[in-house]
Amino acid sequence: MSKAAAFIALFILFTLSCGPEDTVVLPDIAQYTADERCRYTWQENDGWAFIAWAIEIDGGAETLAIQSGYSPSERPQPGEEITLPLPQELSEAFENRLEAARLVREATEVLETGDTTSVRRLLESAMQRDPQWSIPTYNISLIILRQEGPGAVLEILEPIAHKYDAALIQSEIAWNCGDPDEALRQLEICLMDESPPFEALAAAALIYTVTGNYYQASGIWREILASPEADASIRLMAVRYAILHEERNRESQECVRQ
Repeated sequence: MSKAAAFIALFILFTLSCGPEDTVVLPDIAQYTADERCRYTWQENDGWAFIAWAIEIDGGAETLAIQSGYSPSERPQPGEEITLPLPQELSEAFENRLEAARLVREATEVLETGDTTSVRRLLESAMQRDPQWSIPTYNISLIILRQEGPGAVLEILEPIAHKYDAALIQSEIAWNCGDPDEALRQLEICLMDESPPFEALAAAALIYTVTGNYYQASGIWREILASPEADASIRLMAVRYAILHEERNRESQECVRQ
């Protein structure tokens, strides 16, 4: 199990997330007049990609820019007020999410210096600004997991336990405690998602492999290989285990013939 655990840790352990799980679906902007839509004052270092990342808008930066009345390559000036394709009642939530996202972005930059105390402080501020956003909670949990162990993490994860990023951490904790069934149960929270993260798919496939459930493992590896969106390192791992699975099948068939 130690080898598999090392692979799982490669995906699950300390790395700040690139984006949130929650998705804001853009409404048809024709449903709202200019007065009914969310207005926002553009700030220094804003960008369409950053805002789309913060609220995970379907269609990403290009869609957000176009539905805000700009071309994707056009960036408003700091201090310029723009009209977003969101209803006005989301204005306060939107401002809180962006402020939390700026803190997460700053924490990501500070992380490179190794100053985890400052990183934790920034992430705690992000959690306070937007308690509903799972990303800062997930990120700080990864730091605490390394520094203080699993006991200090579970309570923090409780509010977001139903989300896949929390499930990934709890799966790793269960695996390291020698409970592969609980680890797999947590991963199944991720696998129930319409588009589960590839990290969760790979971790589940590894557990299936280690516990001898080769049929389900091979199905997941093939799913990863079939997707061009999977990270190269995960696809390479999928290739490796797919080859091992084929070799195992060939050896089994040879034994039967003999």
